Amino acid sequence: MKIQFAIDGITLGQGIYLANKIRDYVDIIEIGDGTLRKYSESSISIMKDAFPEKKILADYKIMDGGYSQGKRAYELGADIVTCCIVADPECSRGLVRAAKETGKESWLDLIGVDPSQYYKYVDFVNELQPDYVCPHLSGGIFEGEPGIHARKDAIKIVGSLGFKTNIVLSGGLTTDYLPEILACNPHHVNLGGALTKAKDPVAVAKVFYEAK
Repeated sequence: MKIQFAIDGITLGQGIYLANKIRDYVDIIEIGDGTLRKYSESSISIMKDAFPEKKILADYKIMDGGYSQGKRAYELGADIVTCCIVADPECSRGLVRAAKETGKESWLDLIGVDPSQYYKYVDFVNELQPDYVCPHLSGGIFEGEPGIHARKDAIKIVGSLGFKTNIVLSGGLTTDYLPEILACNPHHVNLGGALTKAKDPVAVAKVFYEAK
């Protein structure tokens, strides 16, 4: 299984250190929105220089100016840029257009959308054909003990909707969710706390990487 490592909630230096440790098991390195705000857009080129063989994702969560903001991020070295699907549809269209023009990749994020409403976006995503669509499984209904069941249910829902682009699962994922993840068959999973809080992040990354 492909893995994305999200650098968020830790320092950029800690992120680089951990990314180096799990380098053999990671395909994409994400600079989280909080990390971008704290360390500025220069963190994109820093990460690309440190990991030239990896795809670098800049988690801008764009809500306006999808084309112009996406174009700038790609020029700084980002391979993938994120946009919130709840923004004006032209924002998503703009990011996808910027990605196609630069030969990079676009990511539409379903953050803020209740899983019961994911179906409303299937036709839009399939028409637009971004490189990735991501149900964001953290915050709100995904908090606490009930959130475990909500996350499992959401993974089942997204796997049955007929998205015709790469699905990425992100938010609160641990090895406990591997049965649901494998049944959904996503393009890859995005791991943050599962790695940054692990006693042995290499072992955790390896479990996901080798999961079938």
